[in-house]
Amino acid sequence: MDELSAQIAALMADDDALLQGLQQGGPMNLPRACEIMERFGIDGLVLGDPLNVFHALGYWPQIGTTRQGQPPTTFAILTRDPRQAPAIVTSHFIYYYTFVDGGPRDGVAAYLFQDAGDEGPGDTGPDGARQERTASPWAGLFADRGAAPLTQVEERRRDRTDAALRTRPLLADSGGALTRALRDLGLWSGRLGYDHEVVRMVCERHERPGGLVPADNLLRWIRVVKSPLELALMRRGAQANAAAVDAVIAQVRAGANYRDLRRLFAVESARRGNRAVFMTIDRVSSDLPTSDTVRDGQSLFFDGVGHFQNYHGDYARTVFVGEPAAAAVRAADAAQAGWKAIREQLRPGLRFSEVSRIGLETLRKTGAGDLVTFGPHSVGLMHTDEPGEVRGGFYGKNDLALEENMILSVDCPSLDTGIGGSVHIEDLVVITRDGAEPIHPLGKHVNTI
Repeated sequence: MDELSAQIAALMADDDALLQGLQQGGPMNLPRACEIMERFGIDGLVLGDPLNVFHALGYWPQIGTTRQGQPPTTFAILTRDPRQAPAIVTSHFIYYYTFVDGGPRDGVAAYLFQDAGDEGPGDTGPDGARQERTASPWAGLFADRGAAPLTQVEERRRDRTDAALRTRPLLADSGGALTRALRDLGLWSGRLGYDHEVVRMVCERHERPGGLVPADNLLRWIRVVKSPLELALMRRGAQANAAAVDAVIAQVRAGANYRDLRRLFAVESARRGNRAVFMTIDRVSSDLPTSDTVRDGQSLFFDGVGHFQNYHGDYARTVFVGEPAAAAVRAADAAQAGWKAIREQLRPGLRFSEVSRIGLETLRKTGAGDLVTFGPHSVGLMHTDEPGEVRGGFYGKNDLALEENMILSVDCPSLDTGIGGSVHIEDLVVITRDGAEPIHPLGKHVNTI
C-alpha cells in the first residue's frame, strides 16, 4: 500500500462506527439542548431546516432544501423533557423512500402524512388534527404488483414503514400531522422555538394558543458545545480537510492557475471522504475564469473548508514560492508567534476579545506591531457556528466565553497589502477542561517550495 492509500485508509478506518452512531439518532448534544431550552424558557423545538433536522435526528431531508426549491415538509420535534423521545413529521413517501434507509431509529416517533399542504382546522378530528386516511397507505404508492419477490431494499422499506403506521395511522396532510405531533408531545400550549415560516403559518392557521420564538440563535447556543459523536465527526472532517489542503500545497508550482488549484482541492477532499465547500487562495475566492497564477517569489495562503457528514474542517497554511519578500516573512513569523501564544493560554472562560488581545500583545512585545489580526470563531455544522448578538434581525459578534467541548478556530491573517503576497494560518482546536488541543495534525504552518 502506498503512502497516500495508507493515509486515506487511516482516515476512513472508523467511518462505519461514526455512521452507526448517526443511525442511533441525531448528533445533537441533548443535555446541552435541554439546558439551553431551560435557559431561554423554551418548551420545545420544531425544526424544518435540513441542517437542523440532521442535527436533531441524524437524517438530512432531500426535499425541502434550498437547492430543491421547496419549503420543508419534513420536521424534527424536540421537547425540553429529556425523557420524551424526538419525533419526525414527514410524508409517507419520504419516510419510505429515504428516512428508513438510515436505520430503524426506534427511538423516534413518526407522524406520517399523505399530502403536502394544510387543509386547515375545518375537517378535523377530536384532537384538532386532520383525519387519518382510511384507504390503504400502499394504494397507488409503491404498490406490490406480486410479479416478483420484493428486493432486500423493498422489504426493508415496507417493513419499517408498516411498523411506523401500526403505531400511528397515516394522516391526511402535513399541517394536520404537525399539529397532531405537537398535541401528542404536550407542546400545543407551550412556548416553541421554530426555524421556518411554514411552522408559524401552520400554528396560526390552527389557532395554536402557545407562544412562538425564532430559534436560529438558540440553536447556535446548542451547537456551540459538541456531543461526543459531534467531536468524533469534527476530528474526522478536520483531519481529512487538512490533508486535502496539504495535498494541494504539495502540487503548487509557479505558473499554476488558482482556479485549477481550487478544483484540485475538491478532488483531494473527495478522495478522503469529504466534500469541499470552498478554498480561498491568496485572498481570491471566485471560481469564475481567472488569469491569476502562482508567481515565483510570491507568498500566498491556502484556506480550505470541507466537511464530513456536515461537520466542517477549517485549515489555512502559508506557502512561499521560491524566495519570499522580507515583509511577508515577518508577517508569517508574527502569525505563528501569536497563534502559539494563544494556544498556550486557551481555556474555558476565556473570552473571544481576550483571545484577540493575547495575539496582539504577543506581536507588540516582539516588535511586530499589528502585522496580523486574530479572529476567533466556532466551527461545526457551519463554518461560523456560534450565537451572536441579535441586532434588528442581523447578527453582531458576540464576545463569547469559551466552554469545554467547543471547537475553536482563530484566523491569523495579515490584512496588509504590498508585502509580497498574502499570509494566513488557521487550525481547529477543542477546548478541554483546562486548556485546548488540536483536532488535526498541525504540521508546518509555513511551507517553502
